[in-house]
Amino acid sequence: MPREWRKYLDPVTEFEVLLLTEPQFESIFPSPPAIPVDRRSRLLVYASTRSGQWQPWVMDLSDGTSRQLGTHAEFLPSTLTLSSTGREAVFAEGDRLKAVQLAGLRQRDLATLNSGAEWFGPVAPSPDGTALFYVEKASGIWRVQRLAWPRGVPVPVLESGEPVLALTPNPRRAMLLWRTEAGAIETSAQDGTLRRRLETPPGRVLEAAWSADGQAVLYLHESAEERPRCTLREQMLDSREDRLVAPTSQFGRFSRNANGSVFVGASRSVASPLILILLRINRRELPLCEHKASDPQMTRPVFTPDSQRILFVSDRLGKPAIFMLNVEKLIEKTES
Repeated sequence: MPREWRKYLDPVTEFEVLLLTEPQFESIFPSPPAIPVDRRSRLLVYASTRSGQWQPWVMDLSDGTSRQLGTHAEFLPSTLTLSSTGREAVFAEGDRLKAVQLAGLRQRDLATLNSGAEWFGPVAPSPDGTALFYVEKASGIWRVQRLAWPRGVPVPVLESGEPVLALTPNPRRAMLLWRTEAGAIETSAQDGTLRRRLETPPGRVLEAAWSADGQAVLYLHESAEERPRCTLREQMLDSREDRLVAPTSQFGRFSRNANGSVFVGASRSVASPLILILLRINRRELPLCEHKASDPQMTRPVFTPDSQRILFVSDRLGKPAIFMLNVEKLIEKTES
């Protein structure tokens, strides 16, 4: 497909925004802990109804052209991710987990759901490229599976009687992180041992992620006050010290850049539905543009690995579409 990009100036900030996909059809990119952009910050994998039903696509961010990654009758968009190498797209089709090469479209089956189970949440590649993690739900039990990459068999890691949300492998240590439906954070070793629930201030956790060095958990916390405040906090793994990183202007979602020096957030304020960056060093926020999404959760704002662009999703034009901001004049380039 040729480039569909359209530029406009945000009416609030006058920052230039790129609309990457036509809003006449639905388009979304994988939400962390899945990987949407390759390490070179060049290729974006996304799901779209451009061809009439949800299918996996890849976009070249240097020229805007897109290619469909085959036709898959039972493609499940919520499971889509790039592999750690960025050479293959991984997703569920029916009861099978499969990988499709971006170059050549050669595909192979990776795993099959257990009988009576269903896919739950995104597939999460380990940053070191040795495994994929995914969650199966069956009979009220959520089971975490580890699949050795590139070839292996699924091995059950742990089970839970409540949803395992946003399961995320640690970038430096053999650990896993996830949220509970009640807004708590749990961690464990990758074999399911050493499982514990983090002690956080009263309230609930809206989103959590590992720090860049893997030594801490970063999380977006909503206080239990009558007028709740949203703050970005950090808890060290070994000392368990919990500290404030920065207050936020009612972030509903966040993610960090590659070295953790800058955060991008989507405000859930009805009056100011903004995409903002937050500088860790001075706790300063800078609004970039309005997202105007009907639900801030859909925005899933992320940096490209080089920290030079920000991607987000919004249905401000009717259907979910993908938007991009170039921030190379604001943020230093990082190494992937």
